Formats: sequence, C-alpha cells, structure tokens
Amino acid sequence: MAEINVKNGSHVDKAFKVKGGHHVVPAGKADTVRDAREPTEEQIDALARDGVKVTVVADGEKTADAGDQPKNATEVLAMANDPAVQFMSFKSAAAKLLGEKTPSKKDEIIAALEELATQP
Repeated sequence: MAEINVKNGSHVDKAFKVKGGHHVVPAGKADTVRDAREPTEEQIDALARDGVKVTVVADGEKTADAGDQPKNATEVLAMANDPAVQFMSFKSAAAKLLGEKTPSKKDEIIAALEELATQP
C-alpha cells in the first residue's frame, strides 16, 4: 500500500481504492490518501488529463507538506538507475525539482534533470 498526494483540479470528486474501502477527494480540493493502491504511470497520466495531479510519496519519505528539502538533480538522476527505486518515487523526487512542468515519461524526466544539473 502506498501514500499518495492528490490535488483534484477536476469538476468531479475522485475516489481512490484504499485498504478497507475508498477515499474520496472532493472536486477542487487536495488531500493525502493513505493505504492506497499505488497507481500505474498510465493511471496517473489519465488522471492528469482530467486535471488531477497525483504524486506517490516514497516509503520513509514525509508528505510533501511536511517541508522536505528536495534533493539535487544529480541525486535524483541516480535514483533513475537504481533498480530498488520505484518509478513513482523517482518521479515524485523529480517533481520537487522540476515543478508543474515535470514530464510524464522517464526518459523525458531524465533529460530535464540533466539539463537542470548542467545549469549554474
């Protein structure tokens, strides 16, 4: 089970399957969904097309609103090649550096991080 941060920018409520039932994030609201089934990249992309931003919180990582300091681009790039790091954990760390313009595909994220790493 995973912890995910959801910012529902759509006009309808969104339900996420959690242990023991569902967790509904109302339209226009943001919430942390705990004990959720980890969404696939395709599900996250589909939700993004509906205006819903989903970020998976890595195991042992604090929620985004807890004031975590983002890693630097080199550290996040190292996560991309580590087989022990799940894609969504890597994408979440990259999103902290790249912001709202974070690409959805791994190779595009890597290219954006490499560009960021070379900037002074």
